Amino acid sequence: MSSGRRSTHSHGSSGGGHGDLMMTPMLDLFVALIPFLIFSFVLQKIHVVDVGVSKPVASASASPQKPFDLLLKVGPDSADLSLNGKLIKKVQRSADPQWLASLRSAMVDVKRSHPDEFRIRIEPQGKVALQSVMEVMDAARKLKPEDGDIITKDKAGQAVKLQFLFPNVVLRGVYS
Repeated sequence: MSSGRRSTHSHGSSGGGHGDLMMTPMLDLFVALIPFLIFSFVLQKIHVVDVGVSKPVASASASPQKPFDLLLKVGPDSADLSLNGKLIKKVQRSADPQWLASLRSAMVDVKRSHPDEFRIRIEPQGKVALQSVMEVMDAARKLKPEDGDIITKDKAGQAVKLQFLFPNVVLRGVYS
């Protein structure tokens, strides 16, 4: 006497629906737990304990070492070379490549007075062509034979002839 009707009951689970998992309580738990975890990290405080340093160590660590901060600002009209915030040389840019040689000679003079420093920051000012920044960066990296010898001492105390001017170039404020 079947009339061709299909049953709409699921035969996959038995025992009154114990096979179906209710996700609503689990989602409620996560909705409450996630903001709590986020705020617990935000409100966490870091405590620093100051342990006094003995006098000989404190005096040795407070030795007067001047920081070395060589900054080269390249603008559309000029290039400014500054050491520790003090302007060393301002070179007017022109179509003549002599302006780059003049800037490079100022960098060589700085290297002669600070032979153990290898870092320079280059910062474009205004609208400067990428090619100009690259030329200045290349000029700042390697010593040329016409620069003369710059000698420093290595860790063992041996005299070493330098091959590089400022090979560690940091570009600041370069946007595309």
